[in-house]
Amino acid sequence: MAGWYIICFLMLPWCLSAAPHHSHVINMKTFLGLVQKLEANVPGSSARDLAQHLLSAITPPFCSLQFFSDELAALTRVLLTHKVQGSEDMGWHEQGVVLAPDGSTVALIPLLGAMIRGWKTDCDWKHAECSHKNLEHETQGAEGKHPCPQNSTSSDQQRPSFATGSDSIHPTSLAILLGMGFADPEVSLETPLDVTDGCWDSISAPKYFQLQGAPSRNGMTMAYVNGALDGTLLGLMMTNETQNMSSLIQSYYWGKPTMSSYRRQNFQALLEEGQLEEEIHRGIDCYRKYAASCGLHHITDNLLNTTAAAAAREFEERYLECPAVIPRCMWEAKPYKGTPTPLQTPLANIYIHHTYEPSKPCASFQDCAADMRSMQRFHQQDRGWDDIGYSFVAGSDGYLYEGRGWHWVGAHTKGHNFIGYGVSFIGNFMSSVPESRIMNLVKDRFLKCAVRSGYISSNYTLQGHRQVGITSCPGDALYQEITSWDHFKET
Repeated sequence: MAGWYIICFLMLPWCLSAAPHHSHVINMKTFLGLVQKLEANVPGSSARDLAQHLLSAITPPFCSLQFFSDELAALTRVLLTHKVQGSEDMGWHEQGVVLAPDGSTVALIPLLGAMIRGWKTDCDWKHAECSHKNLEHETQGAEGKHPCPQNSTSSDQQRPSFATGSDSIHPTSLAILLGMGFADPEVSLETPLDVTDGCWDSISAPKYFQLQGAPSRNGMTMAYVNGALDGTLLGLMMTNETQNMSSLIQSYYWGKPTMSSYRRQNFQALLEEGQLEEEIHRGIDCYRKYAASCGLHHITDNLLNTTAAAAAREFEERYLECPAVIPRCMWEAKPYKGTPTPLQTPLANIYIHHTYEPSKPCASFQDCAADMRSMQRFHQQDRGWDDIGYSFVAGSDGYLYEGRGWHWVGAHTKGHNFIGYGVSFIGNFMSSVPESRIMNLVKDRFLKCAVRSGYISSNYTLQGHRQVGITSCPGDALYQEITSWDHFKET
């Protein structure tokens, strides 16, 4: 999949580009429909075979195009051509990503690549040429000759293209992407890993994905990492050579429960101690040996060791061990009324709530997002507040939802809003508690990540809402549960 020339391009300055123009709805359902049509065109193809066909169809010399109608070929290019473009003035957008049913965004190139090869480094680079001196942002790639995979009679002459795919070309692995992000001589190893996320123009009919900021660390985005993790987990689900891709996608993204919501935990569970650092080390070492012409500066063995360790630590601590948070724009929040008041972080207090109404825990992105909108309407219209009161809200779909967030004073715990964050669980928990994995998402991941990120002091105090106000919140059962949590303090 031409991982070595993807990395070369990602190290180039970003190019300004207008928003893409197409009529397609860009979500996982659209990709599933494409897969199902291709499965009908190539009966009996396994998930692995179809992934290879998709990738080789968008990689020069477009070896699998004989399986595609003009309509399917055009849709494949829209869905799989991955680009990150923009400027500080005009903003940044990402193509080649789709909105998943769980509310996350997934890049399809790393998903397909990891389904075939996994997330680790394959050091068998037989064609390690790279030249990015004269690339244009519309072509985004490297020139060279590589043979087509099987079932192709196309010419093997490559045209410049950033799209990736040919099985004869080494893929971009997550290990290499992380390694090269930290091996970038222009970024200090001490700079925290910031995986850029974004929002869609529409949740019901998404067509354009706007990033929330400039990509850092070699262009790493949340969608790209999500794709690499999902592809790895989907690859492990391929139990036999005849299993088709559409059934895998349906069970992973539409299953009950949805597996994609827990991609971080499930991927982390695969790792053995020290394995991530070892693979990143190997990836950088392969890259410096076989693709030195791609712009990697000289790196000593000692620096290689330090770089691999820093990359593994940052990725685990700031991505894998932190829960995903659905941003306001993704649950379609209304604007804040007036001007928000900034918090002075780190804060020393956490206040646990339940929503009471909605009383039923939400189990899907669609339901949780609707609950967030409902609560915001109630808080803004009925109570006259500037915004939804909570800082963060935990759904039962495996995600936290951004309320007022890390930086703005909330309206969750009267008299204490300036000194603490309010975290609420959606549901009425007077007689029952949230699922253990939802509680652990807050207790073991969210709070620890907040301390590590500097939003909460390391000696913070955790209390239930009822301890500082006249209320039954967060419910009898949930309150009893949090009395056993670290940092809980009796009134």
